[in-house]
Amino acid sequence: MVAEVRMLTLEECAAAYPQLRFAVGDAGLSGVVAESRADEPHDLGGIGKLLLGLTLAHLGQSHEGFLERSLTVSRDHRAGARTGTLRLMSGELQLSVEDAVNLVLSTGDGACVLALLDFAAAEGVDLLSEAGGLTSSLRLDAVQLSGLESGESWGEGLLGSATAASTCQLLRSLGTLDDPEDDPAVAGGASSEARQLLHGWMGKVFEPAGLASALPGYGPRRVRHQTLSGFELTAVGAQRGYSSALSLPNQAGEWVHVAAHLPPSSAGAHSPRDVSAVLGGLGLAAYLSTRN
Repeated sequence: MVAEVRMLTLEECAAAYPQLRFAVGDAGLSGVVAESRADEPHDLGGIGKLLLGLTLAHLGQSHEGFLERSLTVSRDHRAGARTGTLRLMSGELQLSVEDAVNLVLSTGDGACVLALLDFAAAEGVDLLSEAGGLTSSLRLDAVQLSGLESGESWGEGLLGSATAASTCQLLRSLGTLDDPEDDPAVAGGASSEARQLLHGWMGKVFEPAGLASALPGYGPRRVRHQTLSGFELTAVGAQRGYSSALSLPNQAGEWVHVAAHLPPSSAGAHSPRDVSAVLGGLGLAAYLSTRN
């Protein structure tokens, strides 16, 4: 059944869902539009793939030909995958690094994550160190990375904790597709080319359960936005909680960014439909706030 989404304001979302942690920011100097429990740490729970994608996009700019290299999704990778569709296939699959990252962001594919981790290790790349360096350069002090997925993957790649405020800050620091390359508001950390890659990947994602799930429209006619896949984290009970990210433009063309997390105590106690209703309601509230 489709989730029943309530039409609320951002302030009403905080009152209606006291367990929900979220932050809404824009490109202004203050950056914060609305928040609730936004500084409370939580498991990445879906945001790890965003940091993984940014790290690999950054490596693609500093290592010529890195994203075009070929990797193999093997039987072992599929066996260790807890999310995504490739785990249901048989035989080996050859993909470019860029295509594998695209699948991770768009479907949360755990087999692709494990293949990417093995590929990076074989290339002598310390992904944890690279990701840590990026979060430091972006001044994401609340993001604490503790390791990489190993043996099995929930489509994250990176393990650790963050806050809704830090994820919103990350989205703001990435800028948008409309930003000029030398915009000082998004300078530092990842290159403009890496950010453009990430925007391209996120702009193609269909997310049926997260913040974008209740936005007006359908398919290619849905309102313009960028998001991440994470549906299967709710379908398996959200053992780590459920995080979601969303960016969309307001009527003036300025982008608004939303980051949210439902902790395991709440996300695990409800069905995927309930989780979708909460996050979809917040995403819809953020969208409606941009129409005023």
